Amino acid sequence: MTAVTKDSQPKNKRFNPSRQPTSEGAKALVALVRKELLHYEARFEPRQRARKAADQVRFDRIISAIVCDLVHGALTDPKTWRHISLSKRKQGLESVGAPFMTEERIRIIEWMSKPEMDWLELTKASQARNPFGGQQSTIRASGRLRRHINEGDLQLADFGHDVTLMGDPIVLRSAKVRGKASNLPVPPGEPADIYRAEMLQINAWLAAADIESDLDSQGNERDTGDRWVTRIFNNGSLDEGGRPTGGFWSSMSGKSRLNDLRIHGEPVVSLDYGQCGIRIAYGMLGVEPPAGDLYCVPGLERFREGVKKVFISQFFSSKELGRKPQGSAKHLPRHMSIREVEELILRHHQPLRAMFYRGAGMAIQRREGDILVRCLLDLMHRQIVALPVYDCLLVPRSAAQETRLVMLNCFRAIAGVDGLVVAKHDGDE
Repeated sequence: MTAVTKDSQPKNKRFNPSRQPTSEGAKALVALVRKELLHYEARFEPRQRARKAADQVRFDRIISAIVCDLVHGALTDPKTWRHISLSKRKQGLESVGAPFMTEERIRIIEWMSKPEMDWLELTKASQARNPFGGQQSTIRASGRLRRHINEGDLQLADFGHDVTLMGDPIVLRSAKVRGKASNLPVPPGEPADIYRAEMLQINAWLAAADIESDLDSQGNERDTGDRWVTRIFNNGSLDEGGRPTGGFWSSMSGKSRLNDLRIHGEPVVSLDYGQCGIRIAYGMLGVEPPAGDLYCVPGLERFREGVKKVFISQFFSSKELGRKPQGSAKHLPRHMSIREVEELILRHHQPLRAMFYRGAGMAIQRREGDILVRCLLDLMHRQIVALPVYDCLLVPRSAAQETRLVMLNCFRAIAGVDGLVVAKHDGDE
């Protein structure tokens, strides 16, 4: 079996009930497990009466979802587990991710773990701590299931998603408490309805696109079917955060994206918005930014990387900085205090005094997200597939020039000032 890894370290994941079989081989595997489960039930826990038609459909969907996610786990990160609640108090969409995931899932999972069945490995909650909070049981493919995957030559392309179970592409998170944020209900009506409709269009477009990837550095396949993109808003407000995020390409290194990705068979180019946050901040103030590299500050010309880190902290902090931001000291003059560094920056960017130390960073990201979404929609209408990564877009090389013009136009329309777009190609350092 060919294992699939991402550039990041594999880790345990939540059970995903949206997966479903699409090929005949995948459907045959699900049918085999279903057949054995029904035989097991008839032998060890016979029913007094047959299930109603709707109950049988739900029973079958639970089996299919479990088998498909187990196979996906075996193909993507075979050593890790899927977290799933086996509590009778938790069921349905909110707790287990799908309305059909009733408490019957508990019996099915336990049956599948029995020696007579041996379709999955199960670790009960009392033995496994859940990193998402509290405790949950974990499951993963057994050796028997992995053998069937090998014998059937099943690949990730044999499985798809029920898009109705992918969740809301608009996510609203609370302010962080002790470094953690929780999900909040998204307010009904506008603007959430507009944002949601835009992201559903983008996700449908990406789902149908011709996107391929070479094997990773370990010779393993990547999950190119993972294309769901969301907008995550922060601090309990749809005015903060909201940059598009997600998709298998987001966990790849920048070099790997340029080397390994292909759209419509073409290598990709990365088109990055340069000095994006500063330019947006100037636009929010209605002031044109200075000419040239905005991170090149007189007196700190050789310390661009450090200046960039200080800028980010100044935008996100709600009070003046008491020390050099984490990781910035080696990129700044040793003899200068953070106060001296800040004064040089403020002297060169005087209008931005009104934006610093007010926690404006998330509001800047909101506009950045709006710009990226506008670009994605415009490019979609031009039949250009673009993959978002923070403040850049990955597009086929043949579409680079047209995409650059779209990006510049969208930036000016939303930010109110001119943007800067920098292209990176395979082989660029």
